Amino acid sequence: SAQFDFSDAEKRRTEHYIARRLVREPDNDAYAFLGTITPGEKDEEVHEARVRAALMREDWPQVVEWIDAMPAAQRNGFDWQYWRARALEATGKVDEAHTIYAVVARDRGYYGFLAADRIAAEYHLAHAPTPVGAELLERVASIDAVRRARELFALDRSIDARREWRVATQGMDVKHLQAAAKLAEQYGWHDRAIFTLAKTGYWDDLELRFPLQHADLVEQNAERHGIDNAWIFAVMRQESAFMRNAHSHAGAIGLMQLMPATARSVARQILKRQPPRRSELLDPDTNIALGSAYLSQMKGRLGDSAVLATAAYNAGPHRVTRWLPPHTLPADIWIELVPFNETRGYLQRVLTYTVIYEKRMGRNPTRLQDRLHPVPPDLSRLGAAGKPASSSDAAG
Repeated sequence: SAQFDFSDAEKRRTEHYIARRLVREPDNDAYAFLGTITPGEKDEEVHEARVRAALMREDWPQVVEWIDAMPAAQRNGFDWQYWRARALEATGKVDEAHTIYAVVARDRGYYGFLAADRIAAEYHLAHAPTPVGAELLERVASIDAVRRARELFALDRSIDARREWRVATQGMDVKHLQAAAKLAEQYGWHDRAIFTLAKTGYWDDLELRFPLQHADLVEQNAERHGIDNAWIFAVMRQESAFMRNAHSHAGAIGLMQLMPATARSVARQILKRQPPRRSELLDPDTNIALGSAYLSQMKGRLGDSAVLATAAYNAGPHRVTRWLPPHTLPADIWIELVPFNETRGYLQRVLTYTVIYEKRMGRNPTRLQDRLHPVPPDLSRLGAAGKPASSSDAAG
């Protein structure tokens, strides 16, 4: 009848909606359907959905075919180049794969680190301070609005201070913004330093971008809960960029962006202390203690896997257990299949930042391949340190 006479545009929209829903669907007919649709140049999500569905099946020839069907700008991104190389490697085209890995490995990021692992290359972690001369620093420091912002920050009037900083930096060119970022770093105002430098596109000043603020509290809580201090730093950097009084739209508070209900539960169950008032979550000592305890709780609850725990910190443990695969998958594939874009990006950034924080603390960074253990369909199959248990371990 006429009511089901869809236009071509409506058919495409419906097909694309279905395609996005089928990524994690194990049914073979559903997978076959993905091969019948022809996404256009602007259908980036559908192109990605098809490749992710092929990744879940480790159908490597199909991964190559569907990546090659992407628009050039999309397929040339480090993410899809990494997966193209993985697929080529899996289908025996090792030399071609290694050539691509070598290019991707130049990037200081999640896919760059993964690619470096595949060819045993060094991670690109060189630090280069922001190039700012003393004279320009002095000039920017003497701007009235910068001085007012600094005073307000010193008085702990952070909302007014941030407002004044915005006024001060509005309209600045790249060089002046870089100088402002260095000044904020000198003032101990790390969130403004990070955000201001980001506006300039200068990414190589690792000391400014990844400060070691609250190092004593981080170390103390890492020891207490038996978790990696670089991981705590990475989560804090991702959650708040060290903005002590950060508030999210969802209601999360403080350095590690704790929901008040989560903070109360963790305080009672793990730390055996009085549940904190909302205002107490702004205190670094309280926030880092509760956030670290919650990370540790998630890790224990999710098979001792820091990867699953990181995803749970962002999206909740109930979702992560729902996202466990129908069969054991390599962790890089499992991460790529996380259905929430926000959580997938969060997880990738926290893994990247953990590597960078290890470097910042003078450690030899743990390779991502040593952190990313296969993800089984059942958490009982994970043994110590989130690694799949052997059959004898599982039996025991």
